[in-house]
Amino acid sequence: MEARPPHEMRLWRFSLPLRQPLPMPGHRLTQREGLLLEWCRPRADSLWSEISPLPGFSQATLDQCLQQIRQILDRGGAPADRFRHLPTTTAPEVRFGLEAGLLQWTQHLPPAASVPRCCLIRHDDALDLADDPEPLCFKLKVGRDALATDIDRIQHVAAQLAEGQWLRLDANRSWNLEQAETLCQAIDRQRIQFIEEPLRAGSDYRQWWPHTGIPFAWDETLREGKTPDLWTPGLGALVIKPMLTGLNRSSILVHQARRRGIPAILSAAYESNLSLDLYARLVHHWDIRGPQGLDTFGIFARALLMPILSQPEHHALPITPQAELEYLGCWT
Repeated sequence: MEARPPHEMRLWRFSLPLRQPLPMPGHRLTQREGLLLEWCRPRADSLWSEISPLPGFSQATLDQCLQQIRQILDRGGAPADRFRHLPTTTAPEVRFGLEAGLLQWTQHLPPAASVPRCCLIRHDDALDLADDPEPLCFKLKVGRDALATDIDRIQHVAAQLAEGQWLRLDANRSWNLEQAETLCQAIDRQRIQFIEEPLRAGSDYRQWWPHTGIPFAWDETLREGKTPDLWTPGLGALVIKPMLTGLNRSSILVHQARRRGIPAILSAAYESNLSLDLYARLVHHWDIRGPQGLDTFGIFARALLMPILSQPEHHALPITPQAELEYLGCWT
């Protein structure tokens, strides 16, 4: 039997301060803004889903997402009918907000328990790793500086890894194949699990493996039209950002990775604690193994509505309550 639709939905806008400016293409973020859909249930707590485009990475702006979700909610008919057959121009962040809410409404998901996370080292972070041997892997942002600087950074971090720890590199499409080959020859390949999006947009990856000998992973490439050839030699993982991809398409990619026999990694796009907790639930729901790319909440100065449940080290953060959100409307 199909779950009964919410008796009303409310739309809110939020802003969460960051502990320090977050470098993005062309600017720096000092706060994370987004929209919240409140799915209201009679005699029960509301369910929440988030719509948070990431400036510099999302094609749609927050105002464009707001306009789209208003148009969808303004449709006539039952709520389930309004969310079916969305326009092809619907932003993936809007799709995520609707799909994440519907999933929570219609299915019983596991609780938001802790999951293994890959420890994120940003461009501006110190390169001395903590003595705690718990992280199974570290993710180092590269590609912004000169190639020689990146090589030094990689060697410095790799030399500190304990037995059984891996290093993931994220280059955000910074290099051509010749530059990537130079870097790969200068570092300890045995400590590198994969390099995420190493080549510039539009590059041909068919020559990657024979030139580098290090696995690569796709992230942005997965959000560009048709799914690329998952049998490309050297493909080592799919890094999937549900907020920027849409939840239903993310589920498809997870299952495609499983059939291909490569890791699927859920990766955050600096969403609030509400979405990070949902991702932790999905890791268990979809039976995804290995460290996930969910180590983004440390830059937040506040949590949204409630403490983050899946990352106990951040439980003590101050809370932004519902009274401080901007109310944008109600639909029945």
